[in-house]
Amino acid sequence: VYANFGGIFLSFQQFDKGQEYWVGFENYERFFRDFFTKQYDKSIWVSLAYLPIVGGISLPISIITAFYLYKKIPCSKFIVIMLYIPNIIPAAVMAEFYRRMWDAGGGFVETGLLNRLFAFVEGREINWLVTPKYSNWALWIYTVWFGFGFNALLIWGAMTRIPQEVVEAAELDGAGLFVEFTKITIPVIWPTLSMVIVLTATTPFQVYMQPLLLAANGAYGTRTIALLAMQELKRPDSYFAATINILIACVSIPTVLIVKKLTDKAFETVEV
Repeated sequence: VYANFGGIFLSFQQFDKGQEYWVGFENYERFFRDFFTKQYDKSIWVSLAYLPIVGGISLPISIITAFYLYKKIPCSKFIVIMLYIPNIIPAAVMAEFYRRMWDAGGGFVETGLLNRLFAFVEGREINWLVTPKYSNWALWIYTVWFGFGFNALLIWGAMTRIPQEVVEAAELDGAGLFVEFTKITIPVIWPTLSMVIVLTATTPFQVYMQPLLLAANGAYGTRTIALLAMQELKRPDSYFAATINILIACVSIPTVLIVKKLTDKAFETVEV
């Protein structure tokens, strides 16, 4: 409680000549005054672009993967281990591994795959991570590739608690995989799935690791609003960073509450 309210008070202050002093809404006025000149608007659009990537691509992949694991496909235990590995390896290591894959000077994806697909001439390859036209695409691929596994395991864990008697009864009534998935699996795991959806809605307000580690601290047009707040925090003007975070909270909190309300209405809670 103290940390949150302390951040609110900081956003109305400044530091000069060894002491803090009250400036009112000056920090907020500064944000909107520099909104376009310092490309804060672009940072917001870059942040929002992660929502359809995570919600429209990564989350459906997680759900489908979890369902196939739940149905005990061959090598499912090995797949579970492989999905969890990105969550135990340090983020800096994974980022460096991914960066080297896309390195124009010898990366596997760049030299081995894209050169063949697009017939790039040696010495004229595109360095995707440092080219503004493509850098965000490379970060989105990273977000999906290394991000869907954790959600898949959460959802799979919820699926494993579905009573098999219910599934067997549906199969005896002639229900196929699609009916089982839509009429039994999704309603039963909805409390877990709705939590994942709510967390997904917070993605635009939290993404900073990808541009920080992979795109030289948000260079090449990849800076997000969360990374902007972190950049300001590292400067002497931490009060302006507090202002940005308060503005983020003013948008993110209502968004989360609305999404939570909508997910609660989608399915009734099923007790099994």
